[in-house]
Amino acid sequence: MKRIFFIFLYFSIINITNAQRESDAMYFGGCFSGGCWCNTPNQGNIYQFNQDSLVQIIDPACLPLTTFYSAATFADRYTGELLFACNGWRLINGDGEILSHKLWFDDMPHPQDSPDTTVVNVQAGPLFLPHPGDSTKAYLFYGQLWPFQMQNQSGRFDKYFTYALLDIPNRTLISKNNVLISDTSINGDMQACRHANGRDWWIIKPDIWTNKFFVGLLTPQGIEMNPITIPGAPTDLRVNTSSKFNIQGTKYIHYSGGISRTIHEYNFDRCSGTLSNLVIHDISDSISVLDNTLATMTISPDGSKFYIKRNSTFEIDGIRGGFSQIDLSTDSIKLISFRGQCPQMMPNGKKLLFGNNFRDSNNVIQRRVGEISNPNAPFNELIIDYFKYDTPNALLTIAPNNFAYMQLGADTLSICDSLSVITKKSANKEPSGLVVFPNPANHQLNLTFEKSITGYIKITDALGKVVYSYTINNPIIELPIDIANFSSGIYYLNYRNKEVSIHKKFIKQ
Repeated sequence: MKRIFFIFLYFSIINITNAQRESDAMYFGGCFSGGCWCNTPNQGNIYQFNQDSLVQIIDPACLPLTTFYSAATFADRYTGELLFACNGWRLINGDGEILSHKLWFDDMPHPQDSPDTTVVNVQAGPLFLPHPGDSTKAYLFYGQLWPFQMQNQSGRFDKYFTYALLDIPNRTLISKNNVLISDTSINGDMQACRHANGRDWWIIKPDIWTNKFFVGLLTPQGIEMNPITIPGAPTDLRVNTSSKFNIQGTKYIHYSGGISRTIHEYNFDRCSGTLSNLVIHDISDSISVLDNTLATMTISPDGSKFYIKRNSTFEIDGIRGGFSQIDLSTDSIKLISFRGQCPQMMPNGKKLLFGNNFRDSNNVIQRRVGEISNPNAPFNELIIDYFKYDTPNALLTIAPNNFAYMQLGADTLSICDSLSVITKKSANKEPSGLVVFPNPANHQLNLTFEKSITGYIKITDALGKVVYSYTINNPIIELPIDIANFSSGIYYLNYRNKEVSIHKKFIKQ
């Protein structure tokens, strides 16, 4: 397999907290036809997790949400109990109450993947996140897809990227169809990683036409998505993609199916939200061109191993499908199971689950869920229990759930902390407060300090490129900065002297 390297280096130190469990319930649906459930094996089930492992499977689960592809879920942060579930089209609460039969705009039709409008076949599905400033509310991010035909290839894109706002105590819907992006983006591909301050969330949504990603920061004040171009990233048409962060938030892995069949491996900076150190892994010689639409993936907790399920179990172009591991350090690919279903990393990021089955002595298919307990390990050291959980309604989804690692906390050693905006370097020194205005700004950015200071000012763009620097040799209280020639987008300002380091984010309109 071929590899191309683009190298930009940075380092990050992380810290993990055990406080939140909003992703510790996962729902895998089957069919729902107005009654409680259909026949085995097409009934849904709920998987509940704790800090270490899978602890309960509710099988069957009587919920009016068909989700053969994927469903996002949101759980109680203390108990792990299911509060909400959504497949991107229909929204329900954990009691099975339908909060919205259709989340999309009225002029957006059902994609007719199924005559049953409880289901919508999105490749990756929506995403729940807690509200950073209000523990009684949650966000549900989702795309609204549209089919297209280009370069003799059928595909689907999200025409809108929107969000709904939810009331947690009452388990109700507050609002929906709040538009973040009125531009084409990859169908269902959306991922989030907690900011280094431990409160806010970075959200990344890949564009469909270019080497561009939409990046936003969810704060107590809301969110704005901005297009960011990644130097060196492929510019060919990207469809049928999936993306994942590793549990530490230091890696972002983007798989592009369709024509290219490549893995794009990035380092991620939780402080600035930047992607860097791109490595491209070409796996087109290991995955058939006819077997890309339903190829689904996840990554190991440390981001070193890539797990992929190709839909076919038969041979195409000399390549046989199945569930495999790819070691990103060596590009070696090893088959784990011919029959294995879509891999799912546990919300705690410790173990990997996959559906599996076998025929018993009576030639009846028995469905199980397998587990890999050490997914960071190379193939020959993996500990695999192929048939660990006996579930009549096994994990049959063909696309992975979107969920963020809620247990990732603040980077306590990072200088990037927008909660206090000031990081003290000396307990005996009083910090020099800084006000930056206006924000957003058009032509001039004004800096005002609470007392006369000297020091160093640096401004970087969303890719980490330094666009402005200035050394303050003579004490000042105010400093105007001309930003008229800056491109529109998100910027990060850092002021530091011997006592303090102050960080601010602003937007250039």
